Amino acid sequence: MKSMRFEEIVDSLAHLSEHQKLILLGILKGVTEEAVPVKKLVGLEDIRDTRFRDGLYCPHCSALGKFKRNGSYKDRQRYFCYTCGRTFNDLTGTPVHRTHYLDKWPEYFKCMEQGFPIRQCAEIVGISVPTAFTWRHKILHALSNLQKQPLEGIVEADETYVLHSEKGKRNLTRKARRRGGKAKKRGISNEQVCILVARDRAKHTVSEAVKFGRLDSTTLDATLSASLKPGVILCTDEEPTFRKYCREQRLAHEKVNPGKKRYVTKEIYHIQNVNAYHERIKNFLRPFRGVATKYLNHYLSWHRFMEQTTMLKPINRVSEMFVHSLMELMKLAGIHLPNYCDAQIMKMAG
Repeated sequence: MKSMRFEEIVDSLAHLSEHQKLILLGILKGVTEEAVPVKKLVGLEDIRDTRFRDGLYCPHCSALGKFKRNGSYKDRQRYFCYTCGRTFNDLTGTPVHRTHYLDKWPEYFKCMEQGFPIRQCAEIVGISVPTAFTWRHKILHALSNLQKQPLEGIVEADETYVLHSEKGKRNLTRKARRRGGKAKKRGISNEQVCILVARDRAKHTVSEAVKFGRLDSTTLDATLSASLKPGVILCTDEEPTFRKYCREQRLAHEKVNPGKKRYVTKEIYHIQNVNAYHERIKNFLRPFRGVATKYLNHYLSWHRFMEQTTMLKPINRVSEMFVHSLMELMKLAGIHLPNYCDAQIMKMAG
């Protein structure tokens, strides 16, 4: 094969499509970064050390220490739990449990870290699109179950709205919209999904799709109250829902009024951090060309993780994603996961 000069290579880049440039970028990152830790990322020893660093426990009943060895499965040690009478191995309850191509998971985690769409992940890793979809939502479901960080001090809160999407659904009860379509009704209606974001000055964040249509104090209480430490000062706009919530919960409340260009009160109270977070959420979702509403909270969990690890090197970010995905057990997988997400939609609609 004839070698090319560097200038010729640079000139040839102009003829690549955007998709090909992204693939090339992924290849170059894989060459320049330390790949050895990622290749060993899903080794059984690494999984065992991460999951059972505080001692062996049963993934089914969480019992400690009452086990016996019970043969092996695909070279993985199986254990029998005397407490619940069930067996488990090193992968039980993790996103990689009952999946093929264990050796391809490190590359898939790298694609997740770079925020690639599902089809692009499938092409780079060498798996089918349905497999890439399943792997993604196993990881995101595990991340979404991580305990949220409590909010303290000055807490900014505000809501934003995205259009309800039934992407991927076969039997729609309405006429299908064009990609990036518009709602039929003007303003805020049940065609919009409310995303509530609360964020303190230490950058601890709660972000969740909570309901269709306008936010109400009952939903605000169910979503936010458990995350607030005593003595917080809630900073919001003039929305009556927040005023009512703060009266009911007896919270200190500071208000700004962007409509009248009163963006800051008493020189320290504002909602600029949470509004900037709204913008970053929408920029994060944009490359996926629409996210089905039933999976929206999964993607918000993914964005939250990316925000919390933004200072890490990509190789360390991949490792953190893998470790975090093992911290919470996968209680739902396969056909049960879409059904669970459908149930969350019904809860939001109610």
